[in-house]
Amino acid sequence: MMKAFPAGLVLMLAALPAATAAQEGAKLDCGVAGMDVGQRSLLGSAMVGEGAADAQEALIKELVAIVDGCAESQGIAADLKTAYFDYSIARVAREWLSSRMAESNMSTVVIDRALDFGPTGANPDLSQEMSEEQIMKIVQAYIDSGVDIEKVDPKIWELVGAYAASTSIYWNRRKTFLD
Repeated sequence: MMKAFPAGLVLMLAALPAATAAQEGAKLDCGVAGMDVGQRSLLGSAMVGEGAADAQEALIKELVAIVDGCAESQGIAADLKTAYFDYSIARVAREWLSSRMAESNMSTVVIDRALDFGPTGANPDLSQEMSEEQIMKIVQAYIDSGVDIEKVDPKIWELVGAYAASTSIYWNRRKTFLD
């Protein structure tokens, strides 16, 4: 019996990080999970100016309602609701942009590495504008990865910029809820 207790304790302690991660996942996933795939796709396209303005406004209102409900159910403080909304909309945009860029053989990993995005990255704030240096880092990274930048459609470059901006917001707001 004494041998079983320490083994059980070890298993319980080993499960704690997973349980904590699951709770963090619920908090971070709630706003996105509240929208179906079609809504997320429409919202993603709206984020780059595709679609009718009234439809875009309706989608934003839907997301606001979903995120407000999530903030309530997940115990998000009132002063963090804007950051929570920003995170949710950036996540939807980032995921949609990733799929659109993949269709054009433009890897988002190139941008992530060039600008040091990620859980342990520098995650520069691009919520205003990218600097010329940041733009050149992305362009050079694509050149280094074998992309003939002269053949890239200007609309794809717009997706690249939108992905960089949404990824910046995504990582910077995400850490607000993990700290």
